[in-house]
Amino acid sequence: MNSKKAIFDLDGVLLDSETNLDWLDRAIEKALEELDIPLTRKNIEKLYPGGIQEFEATVRDFPAPPEKVWQIRDKYYVAEKLEMIDSGEIRPFPDVNSLEKLRGVYSLGVISNSPDEVVDRFVKTYDLEDTFEAWLGRDSDLESLREIKPEPNLFNRLKEEIGGGQFWYVGDREVDRRFAENTGMEFLHLTRTEEGFENLHELVDYLLELTE
Repeated sequence: MNSKKAIFDLDGVLLDSETNLDWLDRAIEKALEELDIPLTRKNIEKLYPGGIQEFEATVRDFPAPPEKVWQIRDKYYVAEKLEMIDSGEIRPFPDVNSLEKLRGVYSLGVISNSPDEVVDRFVKTYDLEDTFEAWLGRDSDLESLREIKPEPNLFNRLKEEIGGGQFWYVGDREVDRRFAENTGMEFLHLTRTEEGFENLHELVDYLLELTE
């Protein structure tokens, strides 16, 4: 186990799940239909992942209690996302294979606000169990939303598996930056544009340079 740890977000960093969000809209539409809530664009976007930190406040005007809305929303979200991974319709970014260069130099892990079941399916479907030493996502109950990024809980759980050391966190969103700050990790911004690291090849080279 290495003293240097590189931890990665999942969606937008390792998994190309956001280029086409038809699967997400499909999941949310199914949830709204089961809840008998109008299929408006506003209602669909209320159930998008970007707002789950304030989920109870976001859905306070829905006719069903937040616990029921979350249970049904998460059921379809997980089912659709797993189906897309299993069918190969959402896949790892092609540059994920560059992480092999870090093995033996860094301990690698994944921390995501996606469900733990989704993170596990991603790692195992694409034979990345030897690449990452630990991987985890959020739990499925509504209470667990209080523990997701940017809160440090997921990081503390990961440390129990891979130990302490010097940590870098690779993410693509502001919540990832705040998560890194809250946990003492150095943040590496993978934007896939000129505003940050443009790809994992470039980021891997940067991490390797730090060990020279």
